[in-house]
Amino acid sequence: MESMWMPSSCVRPDSGGCNLLHRLPYLFSNRMRPPFLPLLIFLVCAQAALQARVFVSLVGTLLEAEITAVSGDNVTLQRVNDGQPLVVSRKTLCKEDLAYISRWMAENPDKASMAKPASADAPAPAQKYSLVCEVQSSKSNRGPPDGGPRNVEISYTFHLHNREIKRDLEGARGMILTLGKDATSNGGDLVVLQKVHFDVAIRAQSKIVQSTEKVLLTYYQGLGPRMGVLAHGYVIFILDAAGNVLLSQSNPVGSTKYLKEVQAITEVPCMIDRDFKLQPNSSVPAGYIQF
Repeated sequence: MESMWMPSSCVRPDSGGCNLLHRLPYLFSNRMRPPFLPLLIFLVCAQAALQARVFVSLVGTLLEAEITAVSGDNVTLQRVNDGQPLVVSRKTLCKEDLAYISRWMAENPDKASMAKPASADAPAPAQKYSLVCEVQSSKSNRGPPDGGPRNVEISYTFHLHNREIKRDLEGARGMILTLGKDATSNGGDLVVLQKVHFDVAIRAQSKIVQSTEKVLLTYYQGLGPRMGVLAHGYVIFILDAAGNVLLSQSNPVGSTKYLKEVQAITEVPCMIDRDFKLQPNSSVPAGYIQF
């Protein structure tokens, strides 16, 4: 396939390109017949109108072309040898060409457009981190084995590991929900027991530990009616400074898809349904919860 760039041996970089202008001394010499002068003038004017230039890439290849449009970082060139368009990135051209392109844009504002800036409301792209979360639950269950009230004391400890070799994680934030289940609810509503916010900064190949306070839950088992609050797990999110999710984990699994609903919870304890939507008309069984 024919290359769109010509080798550097074809054109002297200081000549401004393979054009007719540097041949004028010869063309206007006595050896040039007068009948050719009108044709010569036409060709020179046409060449000048094209504003052709020899563009030099960073790898040293040359291309004689004229600029027809600029859009952001892309420059559309029309090749002189065959008139075909070619789109190149400004990042591939030498600094002299970049200065020329800037002047051309100033002289041709109707054919030039700058790259659109990112929306101020758009979040920054997420940087992926190799994060691992190991969870330990501390749970004690006390009460008579044959029925009656039982007390469950529960807390969670989260070990967050940054497995990156060199990159430190800074400016991130964490969010933990601990959950209980209303034993008296036929619909299986959940109780948000705690919502914990914390800063996350982990050096490469290091870890941090975040624990929740102990919560004492009471429930009744046996032949009588079901009452009380049962333990129902946790949800944890780690977000970067722009709000992108770096890590999400839950027990039982499947609750990490409710980030927006979790963020909307402002007061605890509170009641939510299985889709993590607030249930303002449901009363928290506070008599079975002790912090």
